[in-house]
Amino acid sequence: MHLNIGVLIAVVFLVACSTPAPIVQSNEVFPGDLASVNRELTSAESQRVLNAMASTRSQKDIDGTRPLQTSSVGRWSDVYQAAVIGSRKVEMAVIAQFVLPDGLRFTIVTLNNDQGELVVKGDLAQGVLSASATLGLFGERTTSAQALVDSFYSQLHELGAIPRASQAPPIAAATE
Repeated sequence: MHLNIGVLIAVVFLVACSTPAPIVQSNEVFPGDLASVNRELTSAESQRVLNAMASTRSQKDIDGTRPLQTSSVGRWSDVYQAAVIGSRKVEMAVIAQFVLPDGLRFTIVTLNNDQGELVVKGDLAQGVLSASATLGLFGERTTSAQALVDSFYSQLHELGAIPRASQAPPIAAATE
């Protein structure tokens, strides 16, 4: 009887201490996976990655269809990021975003727990048309609201200076 229990404990110990299963062949990660998804690139794969990285540094287009461009007025796609980073720079935070028919509205909270909002008017076609902010229970924190708007525009300008792929032109309808 004691021999059977001893053998059982030894088997359980050996199974628990065995080497993990080999790394899977795909990079899909599941919550229960214990194997690492890291793998070493082949020489050809390495060269392709290095070429793609070098093309962004030299500002050549990667996919051959959309050239990289900067934006002096800021891109509509950068509005959310400009609002988040711009509010951080003036010690505030974006806690919600709402889509409006003519733009976006961001709910803002300050370090003093004052609530407010940043409203950005515009769209993808026109870009940013205007931005305004109100802070405080009755909108009384006008200096802080103006600092938020200035920080938003400053961040939008910085993000616009980063070259990014231009917007793809709309697909034209085929004519017969």
